[in-house]
Amino acid sequence: MEKLIIKKFQKGQEESIFKLIKKVYDEFVAKDYSEEGNQFFYDWINPDKILERQKSQVNLLVALQDSQIIGMIEIRENINISLLFVDQEFHGQGIAKRLFKEALQMVIQRDSTIKKLYVHASPYSIPIYEKLGFVETDTLQENNGIKYLPMEMRVRN
Repeated sequence: MEKLIIKKFQKGQEESIFKLIKKVYDEFVAKDYSEEGNQFFYDWINPDKILERQKSQVNLLVALQDSQIIGMIEIRENINISLLFVDQEFHGQGIAKRLFKEALQMVIQRDSTIKKLYVHASPYSIPIYEKLGFVETDTLQENNGIKYLPMEMRVRN
């Protein structure tokens, strides 16, 4: 087995990224959301929309094992984690943490004055974000059928 490689998104990977996200989302997250919320999310991860977001200021990294995408992270506006997914087969191996650390380095390189990162964590992902150092900033909320907990992490004082 090859070692894990983390790379920047490349055009042509959007379909594989979509399939990974949808598979993990359907296994762990969809049950917490209404039909409206699931449709809103599926629209957000549409391969064309993933590709379109990369044209503006978005950082998207993929984790590759044997040239297969097994994880990904997307950061919008250099301060918001919008997507963080790892294939269930690879859960518990520190892949989300590695993706996050690499993305954080990119964010800081782009803006060395950044103070905080933000995420709207799904109920399933809250413990993961807590392990990464995020703390809740409000109560559980719902928008467009998507339940989330606003969280933030101090990058520096």
